Amino acid sequence: MVNTKFEALKAKDHLPSPKGVALKIIQLTLREDVTNHEIAQAIKTDPALSGRILKMANVLMSYQTRPIASITDAVMTLGLRTVRNVVLGLSLVEGSREGACRKFDYQNFWSRSLLTAIAAKNMVIGSGMGAPEEIFILGLLGQIGSLGLATAYPEEYSSILSKAAATHTDIELIDLERTEFGLDHNQLTKEMLADWGLPQVFQMVALHQENPALSEFAEGNRNWYLLNVLHVANHFSWMCLSHEHQRHKMVQKLIVISTRLGLEVNKLTELGDKAVQEWREWSKLFGIHSAEMSPLKQILQASAPTEFEILDAGVSEIGLETSYALRILLVDDDYATSLMLRLLLTKAGHEVATAGNGVEALSMIGKFMPQLIITDWHMPEMDGIEFCRELRRNQLWRNIHLFVMMAQESTDNLEGVFEAGATDYLTKPINSKVLGAKLFSAQRMVQLQEELNLEHKQLRIIAAELAASNHRLEQMALTDVLTELPNRRHANEYLEQQWAMADRGGRPLSCMMIDVDSFKNVNDTYGHKVGDEVLKRVAQILRSSARKQDLVCRYGGEEFLVICPDADAEQVYQYAERLRQKVAAGNIHMNLVVTISIGVSTKEPTLLNAEMLLQLADKRLYIGKKLGRNRTVGN
Repeated sequence: MVNTKFEALKAKDHLPSPKGVALKIIQLTLREDVTNHEIAQAIKTDPALSGRILKMANVLMSYQTRPIASITDAVMTLGLRTVRNVVLGLSLVEGSREGACRKFDYQNFWSRSLLTAIAAKNMVIGSGMGAPEEIFILGLLGQIGSLGLATAYPEEYSSILSKAAATHTDIELIDLERTEFGLDHNQLTKEMLADWGLPQVFQMVALHQENPALSEFAEGNRNWYLLNVLHVANHFSWMCLSHEHQRHKMVQKLIVISTRLGLEVNKLTELGDKAVQEWREWSKLFGIHSAEMSPLKQILQASAPTEFEILDAGVSEIGLETSYALRILLVDDDYATSLMLRLLLTKAGHEVATAGNGVEALSMIGKFMPQLIITDWHMPEMDGIEFCRELRRNQLWRNIHLFVMMAQESTDNLEGVFEAGATDYLTKPINSKVLGAKLFSAQRMVQLQEELNLEHKQLRIIAAELAASNHRLEQMALTDVLTELPNRRHANEYLEQQWAMADRGGRPLSCMMIDVDSFKNVNDTYGHKVGDEVLKRVAQILRSSARKQDLVCRYGGEEFLVICPDADAEQVYQYAERLRQKVAAGNIHMNLVVTISIGVSTKEPTLLNAEMLLQLADKRLYIGKKLGRNRTVGN
């Protein structure tokens, strides 16, 4: 349908087209056997065209050291295809400075097209994504469909432009064009570029330049890059030539869409001011007007984009799937890049904080505890590399994943980036698919780390519980259940320790072997339950009366052992007497009178070990029992 409409317009000669010498030159370039000499001779027949081509050749090829002095040199340097496109552009400008469409501003159209061409050319220089001279022609002719509609339908198009001006939207204009003519200015541009033999990729770029999201170009490839270059350059020229009251919103969108090309505000300012300066010079060459405007830095700084402008610019159309949300810290001094990335990552479900440089980021890490940091390389105060080094100096932060963002030309220094401690890197412009893939890898690593940390935590809990359980079991193994005093095993171990310490230090050591008198009669008369109560009460009296350093144990049955470090024979005897008297005076159970007999022994040279010390105390206890009970027997 579109092609049929175009063919009909072409057949009626209702479209702008090259004339005269320009048409002859274009026809010559289509011959396979044409020579550079023939092309040069044809150009020379038009002195005005010759002068313009020489000037354009020297500007377009300004990166060459040798100036182009002749048409032959210009043809050889530019190449036949570029010469043809330059001639085509010059011819169209020359023949379409005015026309019959009242609402179509012909001078403004060519002025804006020229500024678009220059801006696009400057953006691709050094990128390796395209020849600057070819991108210049694409920028110059990228909106030629609008001129075509104004030329073919001057009255109708004037009416459409009036209606579209009331809505201030390109979408409304395109809808009106399609309704009225069966095709819009972008579709007509594509057909005209195809008819003139421009590359197919240029045709598709022109078709989608106003809405790159509609193209099928893979993000990050050469065609996608050229499309977005033309999109940014076209928006830049609209912004420059717009009224002051419209410029604020246009600047915001320009800042945002430029970040897709990796153009931060400073670089955009530099390229923009250069393009405006060249535009004023080139306007004289083309014979069209230019305008005065404030430095771009002043315009851009007054119009920082908000989240709404970023969403309007199409960030919401980019998706990053996530199955594991991360805490991400973005470190970038470029406001637009940081804001766009934050919205992109937040939309994917991540928790995001931002910092303007490395110093600010370091102050935030302890509180925010990011799992991933994405930092720019070039920043004020502390750049990304120094920030990376500082981060890795902190033992607690060494496991934080860190991506460094850099321009493509900086990738030659990757070794230094990884030596500083970076986990990975991202090149600008940020490719959403590459970012998504690297985020997925970081998510997996963080998830594995979290799971490993959880396992370690659980193991520590289990180990602590096991240690506590072992301690309880050990205490149970060393404690008498009835009286809750240390048992015989514990007593023997403790006595051995105290014996060794007394040996090394030459300190005194004594012990008491205690037996509850006539305990069998208590059990036989009152029962075992009362007997247990008697033992528990005696244990309480002994424990409450003991010194801090003493160990009171239930040694077996109705026998108790008190180990007394640092107590000599006299001291332990008096101590034992006090215990005996306290038990005899105590209300043991229902006025039941209970007494104890005590055998006391003290470490002396004739005793060779702890066992002999115990045996001596036991022997003296036996003597006390034979002497009538309720007594203490010592030396």
